[in-house]
Order: sequence, then C-alpha cells, then structure tokens
Amino acid sequence: MKIAKEFNWEMGHRLPDHPGHCRNLHGHSYRMVVEVEGEINPETGMLMDFSDLKAIVKPLVDELDHAFLCQDTDVDVKELLEKMDWKRVIISVPSTVENICGLFVERLKPAFAAGSPVTAFTVRIWETATSVAEIRTIL
Repeated sequence: MKIAKEFNWEMGHRLPDHPGHCRNLHGHSYRMVVEVEGEINPETGMLMDFSDLKAIVKPLVDELDHAFLCQDTDVDVKELLEKMDWKRVIISVPSTVENICGLFVERLKPAFAAGSPVTAFTVRIWETATSVAEIRTIL
C-alpha cells in the first residue's frame, strides 16, 4: 500500500557556481509529496494516519518556509543573511532540488525507521511547475 501527503513552502536560494541565471538570488514555490509504503494494519485499516505523517514532515517544511537556503561556502551571501538577521538554513551542499530531496530523506529516515510500519518512502519535490526531483528509499 502507498499513501502520500503534499506540502508546500516558499524559499530563496542561489547556486553561486552555476553558469546561468541560478547564480543570482531567487526563490521558488516548492511543492513536495512524501509517499510512504507498507502494509495496512488490519486493526486500523490504515498504513499510517495522515496526521502522523504530517507531524513528522511539517516541522522540516516549517524550518525552510520563507528562509534562504545557503551553502556554507557562499561566504558573501552567508554574511549578508547574518548581518540582516534573515531566516536562513545553512547546508554543506549546493541548494539544488536534488540535494533538497536528499536533505529531506536524511531527516525523515530515522522517523520512518523507528518502529514505524513504513517499509519505503519517496520524496518528490517540484522546484517549478515543470521541474521535479525524486528519491525513493527502502528501509
């Protein structure tokens, strides 16, 4: 069985080493679907309650919502964000949608692995309406 829940957030970023437009400060309206797989519990009739799934994922979304995602090596932007005291999340990898998927997978994996009925999960993130990245993880 698979169930899924959708999440949305706004976030700024830049790719300082990118040769095109993405090297400039910009933002996206991100859309993410977290899909979990496992067996239906015969007592509840559910794989997982949607409210439990939301409770696991939403704090991570809230951390990024209306923040600027900045690579730790982007010294100029990091200093600006600190000086202006703007909401920011500093990461060690470029802030591509592929790496954002990976960040969610790493943060969600312990919650799904710890006594959960989830046997696999997928994180699918749209950076724009037509550009998406996805990672499926088997537990």
